[in-house]
Amino acid sequence: MTCPGHFKVIGANGVERLVARVPINSAYDWTLLASIPVGDLGQNDVDWILIGGIAIGLLILLFLDVIVFTFFNRRLSVAAAEAESANKAKTDFLSTMSHDIRTPMNAIIGLTTIAEKNSGDPSLVRDNLKKIRLASNHLLTLINDILDISKVESGKVSLSPLAFSIVDSAENLVNISQPMVRQKNIDFRFRSRDITSECLYADQLRINQIFINILSNALKYTPDGKSVYVDLCEKPSETPGHVQLVYTVTDTGMGMSKEFMQKMYQPFARETDSRINTIQGTGLGLAITKKMVDLMGGTIDCQSEPGNGTTFTVTLDIMIGDTPESETRLPPLDILVIDDDEILLETARDTIDSLGAKADTADSGEAALSKIEQKHGDGSSYNVIILDWRMPGMGGLELTKKIRQIAGEEIPILLVSAYDWTVIEDAATEAGINGFISKPLFRSTLRQKISDALGLEKDSAEEENNSDVAGMKILVAEDMDINWEIISEMLGMYGIKSDRAENGKAAVEALETAEPGKYDAVFMDIQMPVMNGLEATKKIRALSNSAASQIPIIAMTADAFSENVAECLKAGMNGHISKPIDIKLVMKELRKIRAQ
Repeated sequence: MTCPGHFKVIGANGVERLVARVPINSAYDWTLLASIPVGDLGQNDVDWILIGGIAIGLLILLFLDVIVFTFFNRRLSVAAAEAESANKAKTDFLSTMSHDIRTPMNAIIGLTTIAEKNSGDPSLVRDNLKKIRLASNHLLTLINDILDISKVESGKVSLSPLAFSIVDSAENLVNISQPMVRQKNIDFRFRSRDITSECLYADQLRINQIFINILSNALKYTPDGKSVYVDLCEKPSETPGHVQLVYTVTDTGMGMSKEFMQKMYQPFARETDSRINTIQGTGLGLAITKKMVDLMGGTIDCQSEPGNGTTFTVTLDIMIGDTPESETRLPPLDILVIDDDEILLETARDTIDSLGAKADTADSGEAALSKIEQKHGDGSSYNVIILDWRMPGMGGLELTKKIRQIAGEEIPILLVSAYDWTVIEDAATEAGINGFISKPLFRSTLRQKISDALGLEKDSAEEENNSDVAGMKILVAEDMDINWEIISEMLGMYGIKSDRAENGKAAVEALETAEPGKYDAVFMDIQMPVMNGLEATKKIRALSNSAASQIPIIAMTADAFSENVAECLKAGMNGHISKPIDIKLVMKELRKIRAQ
């Protein structure tokens, strides 16, 4: 049997060949033969062109893969950066609002609690309600800015100048600062100097933001028991019809390093200090303040050293507003002012003298008692005594008791302080105090408080004349019960009658069936069920009854954006009042209608 194998043979052409044989089945008659020249077995031909082409192709594919992956990675990085930026913008926005909103909210909540606990004292409740109104107005304007999405997205903030009283702004500033002053037992002083123009024309919200942010930071970063002094003074302006308002806040707090001062106006900038890290804050206050000062064309300056406190000075050029009426002067009174603050004594003396009275001053309780005894020994006395609550040595309450022993109970004694009156009211009343004046001492405040203490204007006060609007009849389209109750009560205070329509359709039907002249105007809410205010207005304007179709319609809605106002006017309305309702604006609109 022949086994599979191979052997060499010489071919016909003399070429030696290797022959291999393999049986293909078990039979011995079929065998597979294969041959190859022996010389070919030693050759090793490589197709380098083919290999090179394949290699280049692979390199090109690798390069394209790198480009594609890089492109998509960059796209993903950009998308991630945009998402992070949007996240940060949202965080910045919320942090800013937290910084601005919590300050007036703190005052509102605290004052409400005080009013609730002292509901039996009408005078105290009225005073707290006034303070709540001031803080609420500030909060309301902040909320209006928050909701104005176009301003937030574009970063644009416009000024809205109006006539306002700098006295109200200062009073609001003092009220808002009281909780932290009490909590940290800070020596707090607020002085005004040379303020002759109390009525100004500017954006009061922006001015309040500037003042509050600087004072809030001073109180926040001043340790317990230290001092914070505020000075507000008026200087001549180079611009006719303007005054230069200079606001200075000086504290004896921890101060700031020169390195931090170079970046302190950047958002979220905070000093790296273990004492500061425990204080809640976003680092947005100074950034907001700087933007507001720049927007108003003012300047802000800072002087600070670590451990030696900080002084911020803001200077604003502000237009003088129109004074509504001439100021009543005081009679030739003899008034004693007692305070350890030399600047306050100088300001009070100049102010009282300018009002037609004569001011005498004492810088301590002992000096005051000496002057009172001398006056009493001469057979005369002061008409009014104004004294500070906190003085070194003899305090205001102790001094009051000694004054009463010398001069009796007839002389009105007014307590002046930058602290919350409610904290010391009981003790002050018991000691013989007749009234309270909040610092800083403005001209109008001094005149009014002295007049009240002496009863000089008791018979001159007259009720506001509302006869021009009393008797008007208003149709109020409002679906919310509480809103209807508020507006109807407010109108009733001015002798104005009102009917309610619970939606726009009911308002249209009420005007269709009403006798001519029944209603003088319509207050129209915008978002109501069944038929909204815009649709109702269009239907009213299309009524065949000319008396109804031409009736003045005032939008009264929480939609306060400029585009919402334009939409209301386009629908045929005559005016727009945003909620919460400001009754002064309501009366202004009604007087316009009455005058037509």
